[in-house]
Amino acid sequence: MAKKIKPFINIGPGRIIKRNLEALNWSQEDLSEIIGMSPKSISLLINNKQSITVETAFLLAIAFKTSPEFWLNLDQNYRLRLKEEGRKERETATKAEIRKYMPLLEMKRKGWIHFDKTAESQVKAFCDFWKQETLGFSMYSADNLPYCTRQGKRGEQYTKYYTLTWLQKARQTAKEMKSYAYSKKALQELSDKIPAAGLQENGVEQFIKALEQAGVKFFVLSHLSKTYLDGASFYDGKNPVAVYTGRYNRLDNFWFTMAHEIAHILLHLDDKAECFIDNLDEKNAGNPKEAEADKRAYEILHVDALLKSAEPYKGYFTETRLLKISDTMGIQPSVALGILQHYGVLDYRTLNRYKSPVLDKIPKEFVVG
Repeated sequence: MAKKIKPFINIGPGRIIKRNLEALNWSQEDLSEIIGMSPKSISLLINNKQSITVETAFLLAIAFKTSPEFWLNLDQNYRLRLKEEGRKERETATKAEIRKYMPLLEMKRKGWIHFDKTAESQVKAFCDFWKQETLGFSMYSADNLPYCTRQGKRGEQYTKYYTLTWLQKARQTAKEMKSYAYSKKALQELSDKIPAAGLQENGVEQFIKALEQAGVKFFVLSHLSKTYLDGASFYDGKNPVAVYTGRYNRLDNFWFTMAHEIAHILLHLDDKAECFIDNLDEKNAGNPKEAEADKRAYEILHVDALLKSAEPYKGYFTETRLLKISDTMGIQPSVALGILQHYGVLDYRTLNRYKSPVLDKIPKEFVVG
């Protein structure tokens, strides 16, 4: 198949008329008299502001010794290319605007949405994702975000937009999940068992299933670029939801994130309209609810006691001490290590062989993508 070659510039019939006039040493007035058209019409033709009719094509063909088809085709192709260029500009603007709010290619790789290269397909993907009939971005324009978060990188425009997009996907996922009746008492009892669960061989899987039995919807939903998320908690109908992103894919990160999100559910989600999205790298200054959730997570994981036990050995902490303190506190070594590194008792390069991934321990039916 012959390759279609696109012209570098869109040449209209007006330029060809002008070239013919120059070659014949004619003026526009000459052409006006020769073919019997007004000087204004000739000017419009030369500036491509007037289409060439069949009658005009015959007159130009006679004057310049060409065929009428030459002028008709030249004008038609010029007009078609003009429309195509305008359409492409509009499509480019639409695609760019959508990507301001949603990282389409990343979402496509995750299997969250499907589209092709056309603007129409991408508009449809956006509208389907947000359950709306026409393209609009009003959900992103609210000054008050529909979730609570820590201070930090939330000031970045794309962080705010992509976080809201991620939350929409999380809410969609939660809505599709079946659930047991929620028991606050069962969740409270389960939270106290987190350290013990961390010590069990299949502790992560057993914990997730116990969470499900307590009526909490749990799943793993990977974060989007620029969102820096570890987890989230909110209500879906009568059931609380706890989401883990696996951003760091570490056992210690999983247990602390779960302790933190459970704390939000137990302490703060009585108002079912509230939602918490957490980047646990950030400080909670200025957000009392985040401070409360951190405090409860510290209590669950015995963080204060762990730090107190490790403080005398800061700077020369050994493997033996890690194992001894972990055993005494009843905390899994990788969890203890992550806490000690987070609070600067240990360098992040120290004893990393005790760090353990977590995503491979989570049943696949709880991983969205």
